[in-house]
Amino acid sequence: MTDQFDAMTPDEVAAMVDRLEFTGEPVTEKDLGITVGPDAEPVFVPRSIKMPYDLDRACKARAAALGVSQSAYIRSLIENDIATAGTGAPRPAWVRELLAVIAHHESDEHREAP
Repeated sequence: MTDQFDAMTPDEVAAMVDRLEFTGEPVTEKDLGITVGPDAEPVFVPRSIKMPYDLDRACKARAAALGVSQSAYIRSLIENDIATAGTGAPRPAWVRELLAVIAHHESDEHREAP
């Protein structure tokens, strides 16, 4: 899928920006076309986090050992913390499935001998 903005020249982008009106008004999920609720598809919001190099390497290795992406691994840790703290809503199905995969890989019968 080609993005309509890919073919724009710098002058066209500048002209478009000049036409924008910045009001400072809040934008809601509905304004963005995002459906909210228990039956809605999840909307993934990219986050940039900083961590020490050694922690990043360990995180990548752990995610690879579990057969999931680093993002999925980090999401599972956050979900688990929120659920454990008792401050969150019931876990979505994708979280339960991810935790089941992690538990499966951590079981004694799937561990590799040292």
